[in-house]
Amino acid sequence: MTTRRFVLFGSAGLVLAACGGAATTERAAPAPAYRDLATVLASDADLERFVDAMNRTEADQMLRSAGVYTVFAPTDSGWGGIPASQREALFPANAPADPVRGRALVSAHVVEGRHPLSEFEGRTVRLVTQNGNRIVVDGTDPNRITVRSERDAGYGAGTGVVAWGASTITRADIPASNGIVHIVDRPILP
Repeated sequence: MTTRRFVLFGSAGLVLAACGGAATTERAAPAPAYRDLATVLASDADLERFVDAMNRTEADQMLRSAGVYTVFAPTDSGWGGIPASQREALFPANAPADPVRGRALVSAHVVEGRHPLSEFEGRTVRLVTQNGNRIVVDGTDPNRITVRSERDAGYGAGTGVVAWGASTITRADIPASNGIVHIVDRPILP
């Protein structure tokens, strides 16, 4: 009986390996989605800066709600790409977060509905974020799916506009009870 289980488990692993996606995007293994988006995000050690910003702007409440959302969550290393002066203006170390601009930055990563990676493959899709901006998800390159603000200008945080460009989805389809998470390599600036 033990051998039979091992063989079945090994076969399942081969099937999962054969179903891999694009070369640069890691797809999450199917798993029960019993945790809400805020909990899923908080459980990923690579997202601590985004989770801190989410909590400080109270966006975590939206991501715990009954609504269904897709979150494009930037990694800590990508979040660090925002100039330190702008990060400090939005999320000061010993003061409350900027209630308007801080929330706008976090909300620029959240769209209504569940949008799996397969929805973007081979096409360009425009979505409206929770802060009212439009983002463009470009899946026309089979090796790289990117996300950028439709304006593609960047976020000035009161100090001028910063040229930014597109983020790349590096991990995709992480399930949650109220949506799905895609990990991106840098923030999407409104």
